[in-house]
Amino acid sequence: MSSILIPTNALWMIRSLTKPQCYVQTAAYMKLKTPKNYDHIEYPERRKLKMLEKVPHPIVKTSSNVAVQQKSEAKYCRGPEPIHNKLIYGQYGVQALDGGFLTFKHIENWRLFINFKLTNTMFARWRIDAPWKPVTKKGTGKRMGKGKSPISHYVTPVKAGRIIVELGGEIDYKQVYKMLRHVARQCPFEARIVSAEILEKEQQQEKWIAENNLNPFSYKYCAKNNFMGIKKDLSPYDLIWFGKY
Repeated sequence: MSSILIPTNALWMIRSLTKPQCYVQTAAYMKLKTPKNYDHIEYPERRKLKMLEKVPHPIVKTSSNVAVQQKSEAKYCRGPEPIHNKLIYGQYGVQALDGGFLTFKHIENWRLFINFKLTNTMFARWRIDAPWKPVTKKGTGKRMGKGKSPISHYVTPVKAGRIIVELGGEIDYKQVYKMLRHVARQCPFEARIVSAEILEKEQQQEKWIAENNLNPFSYKYCAKNNFMGIKKDLSPYDLIWFGKY
């Protein structure tokens, strides 16, 4: 029999026609997150932090043209903050955990840092007042006595639970974390980074504990009823806030 030479291209075509067709579709399935909707965000008129005054204006002076001095009272930073303890814009902020005083150096440092990091889709807002409480200090090398010292600088009292600065806009928690961490670390008291979800969960948890607590001997009950003579070891403020602040 005579052999027939068939080219390789023809062999490939014959095999493809005789064998059943089998199509394999390979595709890489990627988990894509849907972008967040920022239509509900309300932007303030001024998106960057404004410069707060270093000295209160006008300054209250006496008849001898000397600025009025105050006592070094701790009542301005003791206890919880009753008003400015929630986020107005419902996104992110820095919250004080203890009471303390903020100087103009703290406020100005945070203003320069945050305004430099802000983008066109972000905004920031102060939740504290400008420094208004005077702090007196004697000059170096002077002896004690001879009345009240002159005013050295002004500070802003902050109570526990107060929101110091608030950030928002078309941003995520990861983008804001480094900016707010810079503020929380430089506070002269303990502070933390909070969001609207964190504050809401804590409020729900406190409410659930108060409703489902089966232990009748709470701190409030023992303090009010002088359980085992505990009042002699408590301060007057423990009978007001019951050991929280």
